[in-house]
Amino acid sequence: MFEVEMPRTSDEIEESLIVFWHVEEGDSVEEGDVLVEVQTEKAVFEIEAETEGTISEILVKRGESAKVGDVLAKVETKVLDSSKESELKVDNKINEEKIHAVSFVSISPRLRKLAKDLNVNLTDVKGTGKNGTIIEKDIKNAVEGGEVQKETRTAKEMSNIRKTIASRMMTSLHESAQLTLTTWVDVTELGKRRKETESNMGWNSLISYATVKALEQHPAINAHVQGEKITMHEKVHLGMAVDTTEGLYVPVLEDANRLSLIQLDKELKVLAKKVASKNLSDVALKGSTFTVTNLGKFGIEFFTPIINPPEACILGVGKIEPYLVLEDGEVVQKERIPLSLTFDHRVVDGAPAAKFLQTIADQCQSLVKEV
Repeated sequence: MFEVEMPRTSDEIEESLIVFWHVEEGDSVEEGDVLVEVQTEKAVFEIEAETEGTISEILVKRGESAKVGDVLAKVETKVLDSSKESELKVDNKINEEKIHAVSFVSISPRLRKLAKDLNVNLTDVKGTGKNGTIIEKDIKNAVEGGEVQKETRTAKEMSNIRKTIASRMMTSLHESAQLTLTTWVDVTELGKRRKETESNMGWNSLISYATVKALEQHPAINAHVQGEKITMHEKVHLGMAVDTTEGLYVPVLEDANRLSLIQLDKELKVLAKKVASKNLSDVALKGSTFTVTNLGKFGIEFFTPIINPPEACILGVGKIEPYLVLEDGEVVQKERIPLSLTFDHRVVDGAPAAKFLQTIADQCQSLVKEV
């Protein structure tokens, strides 16, 4: 009989928690098989079988604690006399010859999974257990000995802009109650008008202009929130998310509500070029009251944009697409664009947010006369 005891891992730790038993009472184990996972205050470690045998009793169950030296389980081992030992040696020799004569690997299902997870080719591993059985120690030795095709990994420090983005996004999510509403906006007539006039006006500019006009009617959306203070802005300083190789920039188009559609389109294109060329000396990157982010060119429809603090809302624009609708008994093809509005529920409720999206849709219809 062999007793599995709780080992001492350090001078400070006297008690540890049983996290998971890999065996049950009645299971046969080989030397090196993992029996149980134990958690201390500092780490999780495994206790392996020191001999082959059968688990006769598990004394400390999963989720229970045990002190150093406590018996966790008992392993029933076989006691052989000298005559049986000699017989066993002969039998083992015969068995080994049989094992080497056929093409298979003797290994438990658990260790086979472990080998797969560690990318170990079992045909290259020599088993040191009974009759050439592969035990856990053999797999670990294969990993340490370089017999594994290791995955190539590259680690690098975050760039300064990546750190800034990460910090702001985490702050945004942790300090606000964000909710996203989505809707389709019909832009069929607006699309027809663009083709008729051969306008080079981009959809991003059209949606941004409609958004600015909608913000003038919904001052609660065009707001900042800092702590328990909400500031609603009369002017619309439009932030436009621009993707670059270095990360996300949000240049600000100040006083966007004072611009005509043509002026806004021109200014947005200038800002985008400056950011792309990293010519940021005269580009405002702070002070926006509302931000628009467009992922339409990537084929994205609806998504969940994260609010750019201290703003109260952000609008996500997706890919424009054709769709079919039944009108007067006939199937008609139209065009629509998906919008995703994320708003801070501390500042704006669901109904006002929905009305704002509806106003954007109405403004898109009104734009037909201006293109």
